[in-house]
Amino acid sequence: MTSTTANSVGFNALYQEHHEWLVRWIARRTYNKDNAQDLAQDTFMRLLNKPSLYNEIQSPRAWLTKVAGNLVTDNIRRKVLEENYLLFLGSMPEAAYFSPEEQLQLLSLLEQLDKLLSGLRAIEKTAFLMVRLDGLSYKEVAKQLKVSLSSIEKYMAKAMLECYTLTYCDIE
Repeated sequence: MTSTTANSVGFNALYQEHHEWLVRWIARRTYNKDNAQDLAQDTFMRLLNKPSLYNEIQSPRAWLTKVAGNLVTDNIRRKVLEENYLLFLGSMPEAAYFSPEEQLQLLSLLEQLDKLLSGLRAIEKTAFLMVRLDGLSYKEVAKQLKVSLSSIEKYMAKAMLECYTLTYCDIE
């Protein structure tokens, strides 16, 4: 049996043994059976793209729940981002609407920014956005967030390091 055939057999067995269970697991967390089907498929696609893992996974359900959990989190984050974006668009005068292409680019940029900042605590993320998007000084941000100036400096350093690391050092 070739390694491709062995990998295919390993993947098929893993899929058949765990697919229904994974869909139920995701559905309990998302309250959406259709979305659970999609996320389960995405989970198995991640595995399909890494054929060397099929036979190395010691605990398939633990691996599947970790990957599926990350996908559920990403999905929730994307929905919140889209809802906030639609609220923003709804608050704009009709003459200021973006073209569909611009909307797609903006949403993509927001998703990238959200991913870059996902490792930060809420206060660190807020401080970073207030400085970078609102153009406030560190002192103004410290005053609004009711923290010390040195805290803002630490938050900004952490945020910039996070962005740099994920942009230039992330391998995936």
